[in-house]
Amino acid sequence: MYSNQLIFGKNQLTNIASVEVDGDNLIIFQEKNGEFGELTTSVFPATYWFITNKRISQKQIELEGNQYYKYLAEFSSLEEYEKVRSLLYQKRIDFYTIWDKKEANMVRQGITYYKGLQPKDISVLSFDIESDGLNKTKNSEIYIITNTFRRGEEIIRQSFFLDDYDTQAEMIDDWCFFVRTMDPSIILGHNIFSYDFPYLAHVAALNNTSLKLGRDESDIRFNDKASSFRKDGSQSYEYNKAFIFGRELVDTMFLSIKYDVARNFPSYGLKSIVKHLGMEKEGRSFVDASKIKHFYNERIKFPEMWDKTKAYAEEDSDDALKLYDLMSPSFFYMTQNISKTYQEINCGATGSQINNMMVRSYFQLNHSIAKASEAEPFEGGISLGVPGIYKNCLKWDLASAYPHTIIQYNLYDKRKDPAGNFLTMVKYFTKARIQNKKLAKETNLIYYKDLEQSQKIVINSFFGFCGATGLNYNAPAIAAEITRRCRGYIIESIKWATGQELDYWKLKSSGEELDEEKRDL
Repeated sequence: MYSNQLIFGKNQLTNIASVEVDGDNLIIFQEKNGEFGELTTSVFPATYWFITNKRISQKQIELEGNQYYKYLAEFSSLEEYEKVRSLLYQKRIDFYTIWDKKEANMVRQGITYYKGLQPKDISVLSFDIESDGLNKTKNSEIYIITNTFRRGEEIIRQSFFLDDYDTQAEMIDDWCFFVRTMDPSIILGHNIFSYDFPYLAHVAALNNTSLKLGRDESDIRFNDKASSFRKDGSQSYEYNKAFIFGRELVDTMFLSIKYDVARNFPSYGLKSIVKHLGMEKEGRSFVDASKIKHFYNERIKFPEMWDKTKAYAEEDSDDALKLYDLMSPSFFYMTQNISKTYQEINCGATGSQINNMMVRSYFQLNHSIAKASEAEPFEGGISLGVPGIYKNCLKWDLASAYPHTIIQYNLYDKRKDPAGNFLTMVKYFTKARIQNKKLAKETNLIYYKDLEQSQKIVINSFFGFCGATGLNYNAPAIAAEITRRCRGYIIESIKWATGQELDYWKLKSSGEELDEEKRDL
């Protein structure tokens, strides 16, 4: 049996829409589902912590069990925590902590987002900008900011056009006031991390203003260090993370990359994806984006082109919201299980998310925390294509082969995970996915479909987590055992289908092709 605390975290607060850490305070925003958008703000003491392998202070708490990180130090003061942490670095003392302050607090206190909520219950604002180009220069300008705001069944569209203002600063300030007035819990757009937000901040600075978008009227904040969003094994996107106090930021370009597992999209541009998915509005306006500056400068002489540009721009915020509604629910429901912000779940890797749940599970048991195992090479799954013409073909799929193998053979690292939390999680998510898939077919309700897809992502992440590096509860030996057993299924199936032994490894290493008789079989 599983416990709700293991799967959802021990904190019972529901309707959490955002979490912030402000100095020594943990601020939690809860949004009540409904069209009136009731927002509650609560303040709790923040908790900062690290765990060491050896006791370095009598104030440390000795955690149970015999994992590597055993001695817990907790601080209610951020200043004191950072001072001690700096000393640990200077003395080169091995310690474990979670660097993201929000995640560190959420893991320690067992907090997760969106319990009791569905995607439609959270207020969102989708926006897009039209500017003079892609490159930031000393003469950069923004001509249009379009917005689609939704709370419950209410939808408000509002556009800001530079020709309605005396200065660029006035338009930007007016837009920020609109955002704060609407007060969305989520702000989204397409390619906003790499383009829209950095460009807006650049133009604001050129005009002696700033993007005061926070729920406390604070400015948007960017990390100095670049982050990487991986598209696949060979390509990733560099960007600087942006943060707005009390709000979650979602980039639908990143969502699109995660959604497009089969890599069917012709490109990751907004209009290209919307058209490919058959979601393009009939009669939608189009203009050459490279000529928008010209259309703005010539708006008096050719007002019809400027009007067409405005209509073109207003569709973009609607289009980004369409992608969000289609692609985000799977990740929305994952936040109910993982002690990370919604924004980080959309941007991050699934292996770290499983590790997050594992670390939290042992914290909740007051248990010492494991240290990441060194990487070990192991044989992966079978991937072999033998060229030729085949007369008889059979296709089959091993449904959730890796998670079912974990469950069937009770595969988990008994040394690092003495409570078997990993196995319990695999059992829960696998069973829940099967149940929700059945309910989705029986009821035709999108809720069960979205929930099932979210659980599918989680169960497909367990194997990758085992073989990953740098994660406390990784288990390379378990990853190797999973692939060994699954290779066995396939090799035995080939033997059953052909009546012959197939030495897969010899065939693979030699490059030998099957003769015509074997192909016929």
